[in-house]
Amino acid sequence: MKKGIYNNVLDVEKKLDKGFASSDLKSILIHAKSTVPFYEGNPDLNELTDFPIINKSIVRENVDRFIPKNKKKSDLIKVSTSGSSGTPMAFYRTSDKRIRQIAEVIYLSQSANYYFGMKHGFIRATHPKGKLSLLIQNEIHIDPTMLSDNNLEKIRNDIKKMKIIIGFPSTLYEIALYCLKMGDTPQDFKLKGIISTAEPLLEKQKAVIQSLFDCPIQVRYATEELGLVAVQNPEEDYFTINEASFFVEILKIDSDEHCEENEEGRIVVTDFFSYGMPLIRYETGDIGRFVKKMINGKERKVITSISGREIEMIYTPKGEKISPFSINVMMKDVTGVIKFQFIQKDKDNYVMNVVPDFKSYNEIEIKEIIHSILGSDAKVKIQQVESIPTLPSGKTAYIVNEYKI
Repeated sequence: MKKGIYNNVLDVEKKLDKGFASSDLKSILIHAKSTVPFYEGNPDLNELTDFPIINKSIVRENVDRFIPKNKKKSDLIKVSTSGSSGTPMAFYRTSDKRIRQIAEVIYLSQSANYYFGMKHGFIRATHPKGKLSLLIQNEIHIDPTMLSDNNLEKIRNDIKKMKIIIGFPSTLYEIALYCLKMGDTPQDFKLKGIISTAEPLLEKQKAVIQSLFDCPIQVRYATEELGLVAVQNPEEDYFTINEASFFVEILKIDSDEHCEENEEGRIVVTDFFSYGMPLIRYETGDIGRFVKKMINGKERKVITSISGREIEMIYTPKGEKISPFSINVMMKDVTGVIKFQFIQKDKDNYVMNVVPDFKSYNEIEIKEIIHSILGSDAKVKIQQVESIPTLPSGKTAYIVNEYKI
């Protein structure tokens, strides 16, 4: 595996230097139209633009038809995700795709001064890895699900042992505010860099985080199912597309035509290495703009803005802050939910709107999940709905806070 990662790192470096490789795109298109049942029977799939736009809902409804005939689902790696859309879904990838994702992270993280094996903190709402895995990976788990002063004090002390922090900017912002309140300065930390993931890094958040830690900040644009699609490196105001592994299109909001430069549109990604479940012209649900820019003497398409992922903090009945990702992570493996939206109505009243899949719907399980996060005194109402309204961007606000402390 180490050799495979090393070779992929070299490949990423070479292709990012040369730019988009049409041969990689051609290979995944041929693989899809010749082996994937979803595309069978359509002889006109020759160019990328001949392929239909797909999204999470389409894949979910046709999951077995997206598995190539020369692959067995049991031999693939299952990935559960709901991302920022509130739509739980399972995707499948090959071990080669997993190795590719690791290589991309290793190579593209260098601008934030992160190198494999460095002591780092990882903000994740999922259950932490085992102690041995954390030790081997030199990682400290930062739990964002409870941001009380007691937990923030523990995180504050842990950060003083780290060289890198990776995670949600909303949580980083709360940590920075707490540390500043406690009188900390950049000299109290040894951080070499910060990598912001999963949400947009707002200017007000960046200013506070930068004032405390005074180190390079990289912003990643990535999804569980695709991997690392683009990065905004420190001191840059645009996202460099990972052309070594993806082809990115920006399509108009109300049609599948390509946007002009600086026109806001839907982000659509084709993954060159998704041989276990081809993701071709896959709509991420995010909105972006692009321009063409001369970089190192070559014209490149870069993304100048990405939106659609800003989500709100919620609070327990006791007033403790909770990362919205704690809801997301716990709900992504619930098989009886097609789509959900969680709303905090007031101090201790909450509503979970659910588009149910009655084949495996379990309302008791959903309530238990919410109570495990918010506490037993939370008043939770589950509402079955036929659909959940979308924002003008087409995304669903899957966490809504109508209660402001």
